[in-house]
Amino acid sequence: MDQLTRVGSAACARPPAPPRALGLEEVTSRTTVVKCMGRTYGATTTAKGAVAIADITDITRPMPLGIALLDGAGAWEVRSVGGRSLALARDLLHAVAVLRESHWPPRDLH
Repeated sequence: MDQLTRVGSAACARPPAPPRALGLEEVTSRTTVVKCMGRTYGATTTAKGAVAIADITDITRPMPLGIALLDGAGAWEVRSVGGRSLALARDLLHAVAVLRESHWPPRDLH
């Protein structure tokens, strides 16, 4: 007898995992896409270990918003494109929200 498990069997049933926020340390060099407040953002790591965040809602004109840098105490500092320190971020979604607020309104709404 084969040891196949049917998709609908109790052996395959798992309780749904609770939603969780993606940590900035989980972002890789491959773009992580985040949807937040009606817009789309991309996050990638840089060669220096920072996480670069850009608004990619309009794929023909992506707009760099800033970066998140890991400080010596294990916290992520969010900085604007110009290097201004904005806040400490708990996770990727928090960093995106901080950068979105600092760049409101988006340039494609003008």
